[in-house]
Amino acid sequence: MTPELEAQALAILDTLTSTPFGQCIPISRSFKDVTASASIYAVRHRELGLLYVGKTRYSRERFRDGHKAFLWSWLDLYSPEDIRLLLYPLDFVQLQTLSSSLEAIIIAAAQPPYNARYPARD
Repeated sequence: MTPELEAQALAILDTLTSTPFGQCIPISRSFKDVTASASIYAVRHRELGLLYVGKTRYSRERFRDGHKAFLWSWLDLYSPEDIRLLLYPLDFVQLQTLSSSLEAIIIAAAQPPYNARYPARD
């Protein structure tokens, strides 16, 4: 793992945690406000912060088909108004070569409670 990759991942994490909740995407059945592009994404709670971090090639389809973070937040009795989604777009090179490494660094650093396990870092 290079220092540049770690710095890039931590910058993405900073964006995922510091973006105001009001600028995140509200949860909906259709996810029409979600782009179809590749991204690293965060499921966030209004007060608790990051609940889950992941990566996807097709953002809108990823959430239309369901997601465990939404189910778990419902089981935890969180109000749907308190759960939002934030996407950090990835370009083609990032998606093809770096997305798994970026995701692993971010999850290891943030340890979101809905990520089942934290990937081992090199």
